[in-house]
Amino acid sequence: MILALFVVCGIFSHAQEKWKLRKDKNGIKVFSKITGQSDFEAFKAKMLVDGSIQDFVAVLNDIESLPDWAHNVKYADLLERSGDTLQVYYSEARAPFPFRNRDGIYLNRVRWIADSSKLFVDIELLHDYLEMKDKVVRVKGKGFWSVIVLKTGKLDVTFQMQVDPGGNIPAWLANIFVSNTPYFTMLKLREIMKKEKYQNQRFDFIY
Repeated sequence: MILALFVVCGIFSHAQEKWKLRKDKNGIKVFSKITGQSDFEAFKAKMLVDGSIQDFVAVLNDIESLPDWAHNVKYADLLERSGDTLQVYYSEARAPFPFRNRDGIYLNRVRWIADSSKLFVDIELLHDYLEMKDKVVRVKGKGFWSVIVLKTGKLDVTFQMQVDPGGNIPAWLANIFVSNTPYFTMLKLREIMKKEKYQNQRFDFIY
């Protein structure tokens, strides 16, 4: 998912690079790299979480609560849903002054791979799904969530995105904050999964 996030990432290069560790704190590791496909770096965040895969999906499905845990998200609204495995939502994210806020339309496709006890959420930004709004810049990009249920019962969570924030945000400035969005998103996700309203929910596609 993103999840509707304002992603600030890196410096342009045509050379493919390896993932570089940018932050290792509170059990969360954040990496970034230059892909050669954009002026902005991709990020990848990883952590282990106590909780069930059902808890994770319950949080992901609660679009209206996205601002409670997705970093800098101001507003989110569900636009379309097909069962528990496809959802389209709109999100607006705060940008630092003097830049305009960013928005995006996110398509999440959810797959459960039973043989490997893995949940995969493909995230696609639909640039032209809705008309552009005044004073807000539309973002482009793609990414995914990967959640593996370990034999210990913990969840091995990976969140990866490549996003072009558009507008006039310079790459050097974006690069300074490359780890903020994934780090604070994962930190808050870990806490919100403990909320009572996300417990004991069941989704038929997970078996």
